[in-house]
Amino acid sequence: MVIDAHAHCCDLRTPATMDRAPLSVDSLLRRLDDEGIARAVLLPWPACPEAVSLVGLFEPLPDVVSQVRAACAHPDRLIPFGNLDPRWSGNSPDADFRWLLERFIEVGCRGIGELGGNLWYDDPRVVNVFRQSGALGLPIVIESSGPGPGQYGLKDEVGSPRLERLLQLAPETVVIGHGPGFWAEIGAGLTADAKSGYPTGPVGDGGSLQRLLRTYPNLHADLSAHSGYNALTRDPEHAVHFLAEFADRLLFGTDTCFADEEGRMPQLAYLRGLHASGQLTQPALDAILGGNAARILGV
Repeated sequence: MVIDAHAHCCDLRTPATMDRAPLSVDSLLRRLDDEGIARAVLLPWPACPEAVSLVGLFEPLPDVVSQVRAACAHPDRLIPFGNLDPRWSGNSPDADFRWLLERFIEVGCRGIGELGGNLWYDDPRVVNVFRQSGALGLPIVIESSGPGPGQYGLKDEVGSPRLERLLQLAPETVVIGHGPGFWAEIGAGLTADAKSGYPTGPVGDGGSLQRLLRTYPNLHADLSAHSGYNALTRDPEHAVHFLAEFADRLLFGTDTCFADEEGRMPQLAYLRGLHASGQLTQPALDAILGGNAARILGV
């Protein structure tokens, strides 16, 4: 069973991209059918101010709860996640999110995300959310960026010291990494400017990402968006070894942001191509395309 571990049904257009086709539940389901994907994890958007699209404020499903309810109407195809911002409920490191998390669970949510306020990974408010989610068995999908203000995504310095601190402080929580600040760390020699972008060229001996995956069993990664695809295709030879070593920790995802053909992502064809050429085993392919997500989410 193929599971897209990173999907949306919201309007991600900006005033400068009004010519693109916005996402909807119907367009998401059509894409799944077209691409032969059985189910998708629906991540509601936005939960934090940095992620607000002004256009999205006027869409039919403009908030987290409405998108969760839309996903719950298709339980055979969509796996809903809840979402929140660590600054909600008083902006305190002691905020009690149990009522909200338990309510998400009651309506069918299997996790939280993508969580992406412009906060340090080890900010006490962030750690608070991860601990409470982990205590209830809810994995968290993260968005990520490099250091600096004004960006969407949890932030860190080169070498991921703050992500490592979070993994240590919330060992019971399944953390699913995603985004430029996460995937840029696959390569050695990373600079602060490149951490929020899409580095190119050989990976070499590898960066902090491999070390963290080897050290912390609660860390997983989804291969979605250009950040995940770039991390693999910038060094195809390394990608083969990376996918083999971490086959039990990687999740196929797309993070398709528009409903038109141009907005679709190439990850599924890429992974199947590696299998067809004998570079990715059938067990590894099955785990990455859906087995790992099914295990983590209990579906």
